[in-house]
Amino acid sequence: MSPAVQRVRHGASLTLECLADGNPPAAISWSRQQGPLPSGAQAEEGQSIRLQNVDRHVAGTYVCTASNGVGRPSSSTMTIQVEYPPEVTTKQALHHLAEGDKAHLECQVVGHPTPTVTWSRDGRPLSPDPRVVPYHGTLHHSLTISPIQEEDFGDYTCSAENSLGQGERTLRLSGLPKKPRMTSSPAGGEETSYTLTWEAESPSLITMYRVEYRPRQHASGSPFQGEWKVRLQSTQAMTAHPGPSTSTPAPPGPIYHLSHALRDLQPARDYEAVVAVENKYGWSSRSDVFNFYTRREVAVGRSASGCGGGALLSSALLPLTLLLVASPLC
Repeated sequence: MSPAVQRVRHGASLTLECLADGNPPAAISWSRQQGPLPSGAQAEEGQSIRLQNVDRHVAGTYVCTASNGVGRPSSSTMTIQVEYPPEVTTKQALHHLAEGDKAHLECQVVGHPTPTVTWSRDGRPLSPDPRVVPYHGTLHHSLTISPIQEEDFGDYTCSAENSLGQGERTLRLSGLPKKPRMTSSPAGGEETSYTLTWEAESPSLITMYRVEYRPRQHASGSPFQGEWKVRLQSTQAMTAHPGPSTSTPAPPGPIYHLSHALRDLQPARDYEAVVAVENKYGWSSRSDVFNFYTRREVAVGRSASGCGGGALLSSALLPLTLLLVASPLC
């Protein structure tokens, strides 16, 4: 075989060759100590194998085994080291926390040669602060901030660099509320009104919300998407209590349950709405678009005498129309 350790750069190609003497001639097979070969096979027959466009997943110790049926098989190993620029990943890029909480920002870094890892905030190196403690492991790197102060909110970048290049990922530490989640039933409307309900996770008190809504079709039923009608409301004028979430699993922060009644709607119409909430740090992103509809108007007809004729009651709950005939007793 070639030298016991081979270094190859990311993207290059490499041929591993194994020569064996014996009588009768030996059969040669290849395997890898860390698992399957790059082809996915557990073993391959042949004097050589070719590794093309290598990446870090090709690295490992390859085993060449020769056997001719005489005596015990003979084997030899070769270790492949792949040199590649840093790759940085994160499991959670957005952290919603409040002042006084403890933040733990993490990134995972791989690369060969071993990269140098640094943290920065909003594009600037971190200033020395006993509340801000970095940790550098073999693969896992973290930044702990405790207790959080208002000036700590921002974008934190985990940067890694070696002789072949660099990589980075940005994590955001935010005091803003999370995107609200609608909890209304689409069929919960009356003829000209509908009450939207939603929940929002916020690390601090929600002080304001914004509701935007519009019809989805004209009175004739043809599609329509006009200007949004906007309603702004301070939560001081209504009930907005933290409570358990209706989602599973429950989010970790305080959950606020809010509602707003829309009273200028048209009967038997489809509408769409979005909401956003505000705390002392600013506005959340808008919720996903929520579709709902209002009921058809109820029409009541009576006979002139009130006796002998039937009263026709029309009570429509979209999308079904229900007709009830009531015959009064005389």
